[in-house]
Order: sequence, then structure tokens, then C-alpha cells
Amino acid sequence: MPGEFMTLEEAAKFLNMSQEAVNLIVEKGYARRDADGRLLVRVDEIRDWLHRGIKDFDLSQLDKLERDFGEQTTLIHPLLEPGCIRPALIGKSKAAIIAELVDLLVEHGDVNPKHRNRILAAVIERERMCSTALADGVAIPHPRAPLAGMIKKPRLVMGLSWKGVDFESFDGRPTHVVVLLCTPRLDEHLRILARLSRLLRNPRMRVALCRAKDAKGVVEVFAGFEREVR
Repeated sequence: MPGEFMTLEEAAKFLNMSQEAVNLIVEKGYARRDADGRLLVRVDEIRDWLHRGIKDFDLSQLDKLERDFGEQTTLIHPLLEPGCIRPALIGKSKAAIIAELVDLLVEHGDVNPKHRNRILAAVIERERMCSTALADGVAIPHPRAPLAGMIKKPRLVMGLSWKGVDFESFDGRPTHVVVLLCTPRLDEHLRILARLSRLLRNPRMRVALCRAKDAKGVVEVFAGFEREVR
């Protein structure tokens, strides 16, 4: 169970991750040894790392996590539906922008409207734990736990602001690219979060996204830059 201690092998099986990827997380301090010297981890602590620690991984570690789940890379641009992209955000505050993106998810992401308030509350609750704004003008808000039963497949909802908005980033800079990430499974969440983080650390890509004239242009930017990192 998520709150119990597991060996690395058990955790890898539970999370659908290779032991090598679990070892990466262990290197960040999420493990302890039992009386027999075995390394043990708790899945809920790994989940908390997902919320706080991704910004501390370097590009090679993100690449390793992203490619952990098989030879076939999960590409971002096929996950982007034009209706789930807002090239010019309307909201002026963090809360308003999150609500704006959740509404786009419900309207264009094949999500039952009855789940709207629960999803919004889950994303806001996660944001209160620690801002999802990374450095360099990027934020990736997401629920604390996967949305099993509320969404059928991974969903991305993107909003852009050339001027920038205050998303309480740890470097104090305005946020220009906001991507709401919702998945039904934890392993999907980790894989997509790692790839998004790796792609959006490219300053040329961030500028190109903000200069995109429409949703189709945003998808084309992602497709073009993803060809560079395969």
C-alpha cells in the first residue's frame, strides 16, 4: 500500500517503473535501511517528490526517467488538443488561470462536467502545498494524485502569456507557459512530467510558444522541438 514501506523491487512493481528509475528517486533521499540493511521506500513519499522535486533533476536525469517506461517515447504534441490550448490567457491570478484551464479541460477534454469542481479543488489543494511554478517562466499545475475514474487518458491543457503572470515561482520571475497535467495513472504522470520539464527548459522553445499565433501553431512548436530531442 502507498503508506507502507516497500523494497525497491516492490516499489518498482507497484509504480510500474524500472528499479533504475526508483534508484534515481532514492538518490534524492527518499529511502532508508531496515535492520537487515535493505533499502526501503514509501510510495507516498515518492508521490510527494513528484510534487516538489522535479525541478531539482538535471536534463540527463529527466531523460532517464522519461525513457524508463519502454523504448517508445511518449510524445507531447499528440496529447495537445487545439481546444485545450489558450494562446492568450485571460486570467490575471494563479487561481483564475487554474480555473480557466480546468474549464478548458472539461469543455474540450472529454471530461464529465460533474467532475469539474473536484478536479479544480484537487489542483488548488496541490498548489497550496507548494507552487508548481518552475524556473524560467514555466508552471505545470496538477492534482496531488492521479484522477482515476475522472479522466480516461492523459490530458494536457496549456495557457500562454507573453506578458507573464505571478505564479509564485521560486525564482520570483513571471510565468509565461502554464500546462495543466492530469493523468489517470501515476506512472503516466511521471513520464509526461519528466518530458514536459525537459522540453520547457529550452529557452528557444518557450519564446516560440509565446509567439505562436494560434493553437495549431503551439502544437507545431512542440512537434518541431520534440524532433530535436528524440
